[in-house]
Amino acid sequence: MSRFSRPSASALGRFLNLGGTGARIAGNLLVQRITPGKARIDWAPIGALLGDTLGQMKGPVLKLGQQASQWQDVLPPPVSAALSRLQNQVPSLPFASLESHLQRRYDGRLYELFDTIEAQPAAAASLGQVHRARDQQGRALIMKIQYPGIRDICDADLRQLRRLMPLGRLFGTPSARLESVYRELQRGIDQELDYDAERQNLECFRQHFADWPGVHIPFAATELCRPGVLVLEERPGRSMNEVEQAPIEIRQRLAEALCDWLAEQAFGLGQLHADPHPGNLAWTETGELVVYDFGSVVPLPERLLRAYVQIFDALRGPSSEALEAGFQALGGRQPGSAPPHSLYRRIHLLLHPLLQPGAQWDFRGASLHQQLIELSPLLMSALGSLQPASGTLLVNRTLEGHYWNLYRLGACLPVADLLANHIEQWRAGLQTNKPG
Repeated sequence: MSRFSRPSASALGRFLNLGGTGARIAGNLLVQRITPGKARIDWAPIGALLGDTLGQMKGPVLKLGQQASQWQDVLPPPVSAALSRLQNQVPSLPFASLESHLQRRYDGRLYELFDTIEAQPAAAASLGQVHRARDQQGRALIMKIQYPGIRDICDADLRQLRRLMPLGRLFGTPSARLESVYRELQRGIDQELDYDAERQNLECFRQHFADWPGVHIPFAATELCRPGVLVLEERPGRSMNEVEQAPIEIRQRLAEALCDWLAEQAFGLGQLHADPHPGNLAWTETGELVVYDFGSVVPLPERLLRAYVQIFDALRGPSSEALEAGFQALGGRQPGSAPPHSLYRRIHLLLHPLLQPGAQWDFRGASLHQQLIELSPLLMSALGSLQPASGTLLVNRTLEGHYWNLYRLGACLPVADLLANHIEQWRAGLQTNKPG
């Protein structure tokens, strides 16, 4: 793992770095577009430039790059591939740069509480890094440590990113999408810096899924946690990025566990683990799923679940016209506008067969993402009728991220049957808890 000096909190320096990268990208695209005889854009050098710059900056800029790696429906493939490497190739701070910071956090008693802390990081991320440790009882632990001064870096970066977001139009990304990406990033950063809330999220999920087969969630060593330091049980596993190396029967078991776990989050717990990138999921050789990082958790109120279920029922039913009521309930329709029935018909035609009882959804073979891309012109023409629905942004992003996880797994699953079982239990619970 490469080493990196402490990230600078200089707003000017980070802005110039970002601005310089944006200028180089724009210049590269301009040269390619005016070069005689060049029929198409070569995105590979642009992806490499973005990956190198964002990987060195940490903070929200790196977080944005990691999120962008999942936008395989938006970014050119070489750019998406370059950004995907940011998940597991982030430069780390030398432990000597963190040790004095940790001593202050632990009032000079760091090695009275911990027997050992490995100097070599186990992982580095956008807002902090992870070190293996053992406490005085010999427990194998993970210390998740925020970079010193990261809050100031985040505040500076978010201000600069607001100014630089229009650069996303170079990739053909609509302005509305850029704005939603910024809001999502801002909310996600605030959540991920709140380690106390993450610990509470973790314990809530552990309690609900304590006896859940095939899914493991590490415990938090609460007595060892400090502001900006989250101490967890070490739960080893191989990254989801490596899951294609697993035998097909193991991948199938993981896919079933992942789908079932997602459905139970929504309809059993009423909350959603909303950071689906592969670095937050691991797997064991026996086909068990290990889940990390509960910094981003989204509540799913009954109103929102009812709307999603209404759309699910409409997609299973015989007529695409039933989708209108579902989108209205979700809040995804512009008031007073005409229903986009042509879009509804295409969506229904695409998903209706996959959601019938007994239907097997072949995530890799169906290439659903390619078919959805073909809907883009129709979707663009319907933008005057649609609007972003409140409370759905991170939910939809999570589902999209897990679509790609299931694609990696090569999953073939009866998705509709699985969802229908959870929805039936959820509805029965609503009836049981109804007043009177």
